[in-house]
Amino acid sequence: MGFKLTGLSEVTRNMEALKRALDGAVARLSFDPLKREEVERAIREIEMKVDLKIAPYVSSPGVREIAAGLKEEYRKALFQKAEEARRK
Repeated sequence: MGFKLTGLSEVTRNMEALKRALDGAVARLSFDPLKREEVERAIREIEMKVDLKIAPYVSSPGVREIAAGLKEEYRKALFQKAEEARRK
């Protein structure tokens, strides 16, 4: 007995598009990696972008989990970028 999940592939496509858009947004962020407050501002900015992008899907626990993971991934990436700048 088989069944078909409708809408799942659409959500998957939307999440993939979201990830690509956010990757681009992170790449375009402008901040001074040597200033902690600038790094924190950049993190808040990308977290806000994640929240705005997932707003249509926020009722889905899976999407909220994905969003939390993305926020953590981008936070780590921004701190890593700042750390690398301080080493130069």
